Amino acid sequence: MSDITETLNQRLAMLGRSGIIGLGILVCSITIYSTMVVPMQQTLSEQQQRDSKPPKLVASLSQADWQALKKQLPPEAQADRLVANIYRIAEDASVNLREAEYKEDHAEKSNVMMRHLDFVITGDYFQIHQFLSSVLNKTPSLALRSIAFQKSNEKQAEGLLDVRISMTLYLIK
Repeated sequence: MSDITETLNQRLAMLGRSGIIGLGILVCSITIYSTMVVPMQQTLSEQQQRDSKPPKLVASLSQADWQALKKQLPPEAQADRLVANIYRIAEDASVNLREAEYKEDHAEKSNVMMRHLDFVITGDYFQIHQFLSSVLNKTPSLALRSIAFQKSNEKQAEGLLDVRISMTLYLIK
């Protein structure tokens, strides 16, 4: 054992102070790499594999669940009445609803119809909040896709906001 320690001391003496510091850094780097970086890389690759798989939305529903969901959707014939109801709710919330655009679409391999609605509304924060809360609660088949607040200096001085809202109304054919 003393031969090993003697040989080790001779080798360390040959390395000098800077060599010993370099060797210490090398040992610490290997330890950090093997205990932190490698497990993080494995976790990241597992997460990337999991995220690369497309999510199963409709396909994961059983036939009974799918039938129950379809029964909750209003018929396509009610679409205009439901859109008119959105305008009435906007009026009740005292927001100015303008620049309305509609686009109809249908889901492949099903009889689900989608009406994409894009609005620009103007009102103060509380009016807009009241409108969104009311319209989403009163129309369960309506989904909020996006909301974007737009600044306007003249309206901002009055405490008003311009808000672009995108929603989808789901209907059954």
